[in-house]
Amino acid sequence: MQQIWAWDLGGFRAIHLGWHRDWLDPVFWTISTSGLGYVQGALILLLAIRKTFRKWVLPLGIGAALGLTANVVKPLIPRMRPSNLAEAVPQESFYYSAFPSGHTTSAFALATMIWFIGRRVERPWMGYAAMLWASLVGLSRIYRGVHWPTDVVGGACLGVAATCLVVLVWGPKLGLSEPKSVR
Repeated sequence: MQQIWAWDLGGFRAIHLGWHRDWLDPVFWTISTSGLGYVQGALILLLAIRKTFRKWVLPLGIGAALGLTANVVKPLIPRMRPSNLAEAVPQESFYYSAFPSGHTTSAFALATMIWFIGRRVERPWMGYAAMLWASLVGLSRIYRGVHWPTDVVGGACLGVAATCLVVLVWGPKLGLSEPKSVR
């Protein structure tokens, strides 16, 4: 446990304190905000305007909603946030319920759904781009001083696992069966 704490503290200091640049603050704020479920939901509704995207609105909405699984886990693991450290300069005022990162859970749940859709429509780059975005959301939470690295890793694992479970159980009903070229 001591090694995990040392890794968390070292990773937090390296990213939150070591990377800090004033010009990066609005960049990471924007990336962090994109990890919010209601922001993702609004973007999904905008996609629904285009007829070619309408069949993916339900799976994308489910992907975004799966980010709420973090709210089930947070009360079970009372973990203080790094914003309680004297050396921290948090950019948001959260001080409790750190594990797992809800923004990261939401971003990885949606990114995993996009990965499955990308495979279905034979555009794997969509999944890679979505995973890169989700990783940046997680990184932004550390940069902004509100999560430990293990909060982000836990959120990523939870988001991926929740989406994979949904796809395993309901994938064909959501139009996420394998494309012909993969079978």
